[in-house]
Amino acid sequence: MLEERFNRLIKQDTIPPESVLKLLEQTCIGTKGTLYQLLDTREKIGRLSKPHFIYLERNQKAIGTVTICEREISLNQSTSSSLYIRYFAFDQLFQGSTTKSRGQSYFHRYFQSLFDTSNFNPQQAKYEKQLYWAFIDPENARSFNMNENFGFRTIGSFKTKAFSRVNPKKRNVERLKKSDEQEVLKAIQHFYRRFNFFSPIHLFEENNYFVLRHQGEIVCGIQANPVHWRIKSLPGLMGKIMLRYASYIPRIRKLINPRHHRFLATEGLFWKDGFEHLITELLEGVLAETNHHSLLIWTDTQNTTLERLPIKWGFIQQMKTDNEVKIVAKFNSFEEEEIEQIIKQPKYLSGFDMT
Repeated sequence: MLEERFNRLIKQDTIPPESVLKLLEQTCIGTKGTLYQLLDTREKIGRLSKPHFIYLERNQKAIGTVTICEREISLNQSTSSSLYIRYFAFDQLFQGSTTKSRGQSYFHRYFQSLFDTSNFNPQQAKYEKQLYWAFIDPENARSFNMNENFGFRTIGSFKTKAFSRVNPKKRNVERLKKSDEQEVLKAIQHFYRRFNFFSPIHLFEENNYFVLRHQGEIVCGIQANPVHWRIKSLPGLMGKIMLRYASYIPRIRKLINPRHHRFLATEGLFWKDGFEHLITELLEGVLAETNHHSLLIWTDTQNTTLERLPIKWGFIQQMKTDNEVKIVAKFNSFEEEEIEQIIKQPKYLSGFDMT
C-alpha cells in the first residue's frame, strides 16, 4: 500500500514544474553555523545542462526533489559520462533525523535502488558502468547520513577562497571575445590536464569570461558569474555581529549585505607560467568591470596552486570560517583501481555548481 502510494507521488521531468521551483526557492543551504538562501534559483535552473528533475508531489506541492544532470567530465586522463546531483532538497517530513538511519523506509529503499542503476530509473533499470557525484557539507548531518545510506563514498574535499575589495580599481581586463574562445579553452584544458571532473559546460556563459593580456597575448582568465544570496546566519559571535550590523556600516555593507549579498562565483581560472603576479590585477579588474566587491574561488584541498600566488585576499577571507566540503561519489561497476586513481587526482570545481 505504501509502495503504491509512493509511486503515485514520484514523477520525472526534464523541465522543472512550478512546485519544484517553489521548493528550491524556499530551501536554505548550509548548516546551523552558516545558512543562506539562493535568490536567483529560477535563472540558474534555466542554465542547467541536461537536467532531470525527480520529485515527490502531493496536492500540487513538491515535498522533495533530486535533480540529476548528465555531464561529460575528465576522468583518469580520458572523457567519461557522469551524473551530477545538482539539487537534493526535501521537506522536513522526509529529511529524517540527524542520527544515522538504517534506511529501511520505502523512501530510502527507492533512492538506494535509483542510485544502483545507471539510468536513475528503478522501474526500467539499467545496470551499466556509471558515476554519480555531489558535494555535501559534513556538518549537515542529515545530508551526510543520507549520502552514506545510499552507498556514496568521500573522494575528496574543497575549500573556498574569498577575494574582496571595497573600492576595486579598473584594470586592463576585458570580456573574452567569441573569436578567442577556442584559444582560451585550450589554455584552460592544459591548465587542468591533471584534474578529474573537468567540464567546459559552464565556461563562457552569459559573456562572463574575463581575460587579461600582456603585449597582446592572453595570459590569464576567469569565468565570473553574478550571484544573489540572502545570508540567514553566520558562525560565531563575529558572525552574529556581522549579520546584525553589516548593513549599517557603509564600507562593510559593500562587502557583506546579509539581505542582498551579491558576489561573483568563479571557475576556469588559469594563468600562463610567469604571469602569476597578474592574478590580483585580473581579479580586481573583474570586480571593477562587473561592479561587484567580492568573488569566491572553489579549490580542491589537494590543489595548492592558489596558496602559492602572491595575493592579498582581503577582508572577507580574513573574517570567514574556512570549512571543508566533501566531494562524494557512487561508483557503479568501477574497478577499485580506477576509483583509487580518481581519488588521488585533484578535482575541478565549478562555481556555477556551488551556487
